[in-house]
Amino acid sequence: MLVRISDTGRGIAPEDLAQVFDRYYRVDRGEFGSAGNAGLGLAITRRIVELHGGHIAVDSTPGVGTTFCFDLPAVRCTVNAAA
Repeated sequence: MLVRISDTGRGIAPEDLAQVFDRYYRVDRGEFGSAGNAGLGLAITRRIVELHGGHIAVDSTPGVGTTFCFDLPAVRCTVNAAA
């Protein structure tokens, strides 16, 4: 399964893209403020995706927007009728 989420926001500078999934990393604190932002959300998201056998990536153009994509392997579930 592939999920793609895009916005039309400010975008992320190329020099920040490699670090956005690092714990505690925040893009330009002065520009975006610091209220409630610990820099953990994307690090946690990456870990959850990886624990499920998937991958996550980001692509962004400043002034145009950002797209996050993640994929997860398909899993066949069986239901126990006795349960």
